[in-house]
Order: sequence, then C-alpha cells, then structure tokens
Amino acid sequence: MNQSTTIAKQPETPATALDFVWLELTNRCNLQCVHCYAESGPTEGKTDVLTESDYLNLIEQVHELGCRKIQFIGGEPTLNRSLPKLIEAAFHKGFELIEVFTNLIRISDDLLDVFCRFDVAIATSVYSYNPKTHDAITRQSGSFARTTANMRKILDAGLPLRVGIVEMEENKNDFAATQKFLEDFGIETIGKDHLRAIGRADHSECSGMEELCGNCAGNILSIGPDGVVSPCIMSKQWAVGSIFESQLAEIAGSQKLNNLRNNIYVATQQTNEKYEMGGCNPDRPNRCNPDYGGPCNPCNPNQPCGPNSCQPVRRSTNNSLQLNV
Repeated sequence: MNQSTTIAKQPETPATALDFVWLELTNRCNLQCVHCYAESGPTEGKTDVLTESDYLNLIEQVHELGCRKIQFIGGEPTLNRSLPKLIEAAFHKGFELIEVFTNLIRISDDLLDVFCRFDVAIATSVYSYNPKTHDAITRQSGSFARTTANMRKILDAGLPLRVGIVEMEENKNDFAATQKFLEDFGIETIGKDHLRAIGRADHSECSGMEELCGNCAGNILSIGPDGVVSPCIMSKQWAVGSIFESQLAEIAGSQKLNNLRNNIYVATQQTNEKYEMGGCNPDRPNRCNPDYGGPCNPCNPNQPCGPNSCQPVRRSTNNSLQLNV
C-alpha cells in the first residue's frame, strides 16, 4: 500500500491553530555544509517517503488549522520536482506567506517564473564575502559564485530575498564584511545566527534543547519528508508524532507537544540567562541589537524574538505558550 493513503484526514473542527509551518521536501542536497542541522547531502534522502499527493494533503490540513505562513525547505527543496505544484497549491489556498529556503545553486528560468507568478519569497544563506570561505563551508567549489549569481536573478525579478549568516569557526571574523557585501549587493533583510550544536555541527552527539533558539515554543511545526512532526526543523530529536500514525490536528493539539514547548521554553530561557543581562546583549546581534535588522533565526521568517530573547511570552487560556506578535 502506498503510504500516502495512510495519512489521517483532518477532523472538521481543528484542535489547535498553527501560525507557521515548515514542509521539508527532501533530505537530499547538492551541498554538504559542515554545520548542517539535517545532515543533508547528495547521497541522503533514503527516508524521503512523502509523495506529491501527501504534501498537497498536508497543505490542505495546515490551512484548516489556521496556518497562513508556509516555508518549503530541505535539504534542498528545488530537488523535489513537485515544488512548483506545491507552491501553486499554497497560493490558490490563500497562504499569506509562501517562502522557499534554498541554497540557490540551481534556479531554472521555469522555476523563477513560478516564483514570480505566485508571489514567492526567497531565503538563502551566505557564509562569507570571501568565496573560498563560503565554498569551504558548503564543501562545494564554485557554490559562492552560483548562489550569488542566482541572488542577482531573484532581485532582478523583483522578488523578496532575505539572507542568513551562520557564524562558526570557519567564518568567525567575517560577519561585518559579509554584511556589507550583502548590503552593497542590494539585500535589505540580513539575519545572523550563531552555530548550534545540532546535526553535523554536534561533535559531542549529546546536545540538548538549550541549543535551540526558543521560537519553537510558539505555535509552529515542522513536517519532515519522512512524515515525522517536530516543533521546528532543528528539534527533530524531540519529535512529537508521525502523520502516518496520528492526525495532524491531534499532534498539533496534543499534550505531548504542549509539554515539549514548555520544556523548550525553560531550556532556552536558562541558556539565555547565561549570556544576557536585562534581556539584551549587544555582543549577540540576533538578540535585540539595534544594528541587527533581520529575524532572530535565519530559517524562520517574520518571527519575533523568541522566549530566550527580548520578546515577552504570553500564555493562552489553555496554558500553552504563544509568542507575542
């Protein structure tokens, strides 16, 4: 039996509301970045079991749960041939934000046309103004040239483009120069995050919730290409269910997810207190720094600072954590 037929249908009355959802379209990637949280690469993708029909079903379900912001990510989402159809489906469903997080290594004219026709926002990563440093991080010679060339195509097409910089040992002295390079390039939204010991960056293989940014304490979810649901793309080791075993509405409204969000809140709050006084630290540009103009996490669009930062958190009447917007 095709696994797509086993996905539970959405009940008529949603159990909870979602503000934002990641749909991971594959774990394959044409790069193999040294810090990749998903440990993606050219030979990965063995657990990519969701079909085009499955993803279309999920777009329907998350919309019924109130979600109006969706991001297609991977791995590298452009490697999934269904991406254009999924974008079109989300557009016609009425999503307010449709974003594709891509390394911009390969953007065909046909795909660019899809982006333009359906008002898609684009996000990518640039790790250094220095091509050699960037390519060393992606482990792919020429990746800087290809990414920046396609950045120019995106901007020339008039599409919104935001760029994230992840600071790590390989580029630790490059942020200021990289930010200036991007500003001169025409990028208006630039995000910065520090390296998180998750996935390929976890050399100890024992990282905890304190490595998360804390935004996943809010009403957001990630669904992987294997059907596994987690609070966010970086919290897969604390998965809360599978769409092959439970209805998505059940998972989204479960006590297990609510408890996990609270645990993430506590863990990230405690970690943050080690670094910040009064909720803000100018040495951490993604933490309430007036010189920092981007979202808290390069992966997460249009989100306020999370509970481990300067944005207060309110509790709803059912005691679940929500981010103030």
